[in-house]
Amino acid sequence: MYINIPSRSGTPTKGHRTPATPGSPSKYTDYFSQPRRRIHVIRILSISLAVVLCYIVATRGPETSTWVPTTVQDKLNFGDHAATHVGENAPPRGYGDTDSGRWSDSVEEHNDDNTHKDEEMEHTVDRLEGDEEAEYEKVKNSQTDNKEPHLEEGADYVPEGGSDEESAVEPSHHTQSTPFVAHNIGSGEKYSFREALRDVLHMIPDEIYTRDLLRPLEGGGQDRLKELGIRVRAFHKFFTVWEALHVVADAKLTYVRDDVINYLENAPEKELAEVSNLERGDIVRAYERYRAFLAQLSHILFPYTSPYFADHLTLHAHFRNGGRGIVLSGNDKQAPFFLTSIMSFRKLGCNLPVEIMYLGENDLNDDWRMKLESIPGVVTRDLSQMVSDDGWELKGWASKAFALLMSSFREVIYLDADALFFVNPEDLFQDPGYVETGALFFRDRVYAPSSRKQWLKDMLPKPISKKAQTSRYWTGESREQQESGCLVVDKWRHFIAMLTVTRMNGPDRDDNSKTGAKGVYSLFYGDKETFWLGWELAGDTDYWFNEGAVGNMGVVSEHQYYKLIEGHAEFLPDYHPPISQSSHEHDTKPKSEHKEESKKEDSEEHKQEKEHKQEMADDHEKRSSSDVHSLYTVSSPQLLHLDLNNRPLWFNGWILDDKYEEAKHVNVSTWDVFLSEVKETNEAPEWKIGSHNMAVLKSTHAFEFTEGEKEVLAMIVEVARENGALKPGQ
Repeated sequence: MYINIPSRSGTPTKGHRTPATPGSPSKYTDYFSQPRRRIHVIRILSISLAVVLCYIVATRGPETSTWVPTTVQDKLNFGDHAATHVGENAPPRGYGDTDSGRWSDSVEEHNDDNTHKDEEMEHTVDRLEGDEEAEYEKVKNSQTDNKEPHLEEGADYVPEGGSDEESAVEPSHHTQSTPFVAHNIGSGEKYSFREALRDVLHMIPDEIYTRDLLRPLEGGGQDRLKELGIRVRAFHKFFTVWEALHVVADAKLTYVRDDVINYLENAPEKELAEVSNLERGDIVRAYERYRAFLAQLSHILFPYTSPYFADHLTLHAHFRNGGRGIVLSGNDKQAPFFLTSIMSFRKLGCNLPVEIMYLGENDLNDDWRMKLESIPGVVTRDLSQMVSDDGWELKGWASKAFALLMSSFREVIYLDADALFFVNPEDLFQDPGYVETGALFFRDRVYAPSSRKQWLKDMLPKPISKKAQTSRYWTGESREQQESGCLVVDKWRHFIAMLTVTRMNGPDRDDNSKTGAKGVYSLFYGDKETFWLGWELAGDTDYWFNEGAVGNMGVVSEHQYYKLIEGHAEFLPDYHPPISQSSHEHDTKPKSEHKEESKKEDSEEHKQEKEHKQEMADDHEKRSSSDVHSLYTVSSPQLLHLDLNNRPLWFNGWILDDKYEEAKHVNVSTWDVFLSEVKETNEAPEWKIGSHNMAVLKSTHAFEFTEGEKEVLAMIVEVARENGALKPGQ
């Protein structure tokens, strides 16, 4: 049976068979002859092949021969990854994670569609990591012929795991098979290359704002610091967006990509249209304008890091995966302190690597460097080669901030040369305040109450943080806020704040003799306050002050009891309030001593002494508690920091009665007890500061050291003797 199919002319065509008279020829054999049927089949096959080829082309990266899933392709970046990598020579890796906060302006283009795409991307990545991980194996196998690392038009693939503390090693099998990641370094959120580029184009400042930010910093004092803070906060915003576009990081390696122009010149028009409605050439020029602007602003604010690092992106990336370590800085005179500190840390169980920073060949000589580096895990580094101090001089206290910033570690415990610990200093990384904020500071003694509230108002840009408003400067509790003998900082999280602190200890440190402008060190004593104030100026309030008390340690003075008479102290000798004992201590006197005491009680002399003490006690009961206090007095050069349990944590001031005196008759300090400046009466601490760091503290309680703490002190003294830090006879 045949079906009649009308022809274009309206007459029947010969397409399919219909019932016909037996023996009669088909009506349509003349139209569907064998040659015509062959041509028709070829046309159909050609069209099908073209469709297949179009599909293959559509699912390829524009400049690669590697097939990737179409769901991933929607979010991919592309372009040869001409990257400057930090770490060991190893192929690029496809993970990205971070810890610090992220800033970004709200961009209209980042709407619900982008959120939907990110969610779709997360599901896609999970699928690729699990059931369809073989697809990425195809990617790796197809790339074996490519010798240069290549940035696929890659997805925002960020793993959950990975440790920042591990050093750079060869990438694993899994990471070799995944493409590079361009993501927002600031927060670890999945962040595509094109989204970062869109933010950069959106953030380009106008001409007026550019002129304002790029004019030279002028003036001095609080006004100059306030202007510095305003510009640093602006720099932070511009830098964060720029870094999101250029830095590619995983758990072990960090790369700075520099192929954006190549991408802009070769990207399909459709991709660029998703980023901006500007023409290709306008996008290129806008990118270059942003780059030039940020380079100029970086040079105005922080020009001194250039001898060692080409730019601040490279500097920041340098310690992204730098792990943890201890940093010290000093010269030949402090080298014996270094030896004692490091060896005592090792005996306390601390095996962290140590970098000792010095300022040139004449600062720390070859002999000391060789001796220090003979200790496993210790390296000495010349800080003067890393910092350009044109127009100012890197010296003294100011080197602390630069040593901390330029060290290779990401998480740093910076210590003064004379700082010593009762516990493993590595425990500081577990402090809850540090874990939360990434910056742990220690308070100085409460001394000379005076309010600097208006001073802070004049200096800090608005809004002023709650932490600044509860500081001792604001409340007037003390003119001293911070002790800089120990600093614990995650530099990756607090990069801009650290740059600000170095600026305060560098170009802005000293008075300007030509203009009369006041420098930072004229506003407060030394480097101590520059750290927390540098954080505040940068708008970074993620820092924490240790909540343990401050005190000192030594021998109790003979005069303990006094009466306040018209603002003067009248000392009443021979009255001793009870010394607080540690929990493990009890009466250990032998029976013979008790017998001797019994005999003494029978003597007339003891009866008189007992009567005198009873009179003192009766007199004490008659006095008002508001004007008479029982106090211990300890004079000591060591400043002691206590932990949250009121036990000794660390101290500085070395172990001699006078660390500045070189004569051998200067003795090792004696430590019978320690005091806390916090009184039970909640009254203000009482300090009296003398010369050569000698300080007198009066407090209501004296605490005895535990046996373990005594052993640590004895160990420190013994280590100092062994390495020659103590002279014979001391």
